Amino acid sequence: MSIPRNLYRKRVKKAQELMEINDIDAILVLSLENYRYFTGDVRKQPRMLIPAKDEPFVIAFDGEKEEVEKKTGMEVKTYRSMPEMLKHVVGFLNSIEKDSPTVAVEMEFSTPAFLLERFRMANPHVEVVDAKPVISPLRKFKDKYELESMKKAGKHADMAMEKALDVIDVGMSERDVALEVEYYVRKKGAERLAFPMFVNSGERSLWLHGLATDRSIRAGDVVLIDIGPVFNGYCSDITRVFVLGKAKKEQKTAHEIYLEMQERVVEMIETKKGEISILEIEKENEKFVKEKGYGEYYVKGFVHGIGLNFEETPFPTIFPEDLREVVEEGMTLSIGHSVLSVRGVGGFRIEDTIYVGKKIEYLTSFTREFVEV
Repeated sequence: MSIPRNLYRKRVKKAQELMEINDIDAILVLSLENYRYFTGDVRKQPRMLIPAKDEPFVIAFDGEKEEVEKKTGMEVKTYRSMPEMLKHVVGFLNSIEKDSPTVAVEMEFSTPAFLLERFRMANPHVEVVDAKPVISPLRKFKDKYELESMKKAGKHADMAMEKALDVIDVGMSERDVALEVEYYVRKKGAERLAFPMFVNSGERSLWLHGLATDRSIRAGDVVLIDIGPVFNGYCSDITRVFVLGKAKKEQKTAHEIYLEMQERVVEMIETKKGEISILEIEKENEKFVKEKGYGEYYVKGFVHGIGLNFEETPFPTIFPEDLREVVEEGMTLSIGHSVLSVRGVGGFRIEDTIYVGKKIEYLTSFTREFVEV
């Protein structure tokens, strides 16, 4: 689905309206995700400035000028050195008729602390604030173009999990499983993976986060696989748990509890969207697992937003204030982010990407059964 260029202009205009409300004079865009959201262009280390009351412009290396102009339709200021790049930003900030203009910067994973500090050093008269009050209200709701890309990303996630089930075997290393799955899904059209694939086997299935190591998968292992293929910049997220051999009763029980918890959360969102907050979902989960006798194993952080970033607003594991976010129509969410970590039994997680529409739509659909390999 081709995205009309005027859509990016509309996004910029909405951002400018929110900047007026929040008394922000400009946003300095430093992340690929936000640059892509506002321009449709993909660029290494993008730099873009969105004034509250003027036209946005991109700052690009001189050799990229023509391509950036063609892809964004915006003014492009060029540089051939770091001082030249800073000159464009400082020049604009000095043109604002305020003693202390307010500039918003993304204060998340993609903005390194040293870059933020250097910006402050170069502009001591500028008040630097977080861009979240402007960016989050826009990006947490997906339009039809974004949803189309996320559906395709979800199909790639299903393909990836099918491939994982096909290749996983006793004696294989976690890293070899990850290598084969990533190669396969990228050959099928995925742009990249949103995060390094988890292949957490045996005692490592208990981990909250993960990776793929040289550990050989053994008979009887619980193997937790988490993967997030990206399509057209948009992320999917899916997690499934397999067991190499015959599952034990305790393993089946833990898996069933997690699956029921996920189904309950989806039902809560379906029936109470527009009313229920992330915090209320967490409280219901804690109550449920406690009643099942697994309260001590529950880890908070069951739901998070997903889109151009694999974790975005609502993002309660990093920004506690996002617990107050109410789940509304138009959001895309990851449901089942936290692990049920039961020592001596295994780690269990069933994670899916959903779209909150009139009805809940699963964007990932690989079987949620506890598969014995």
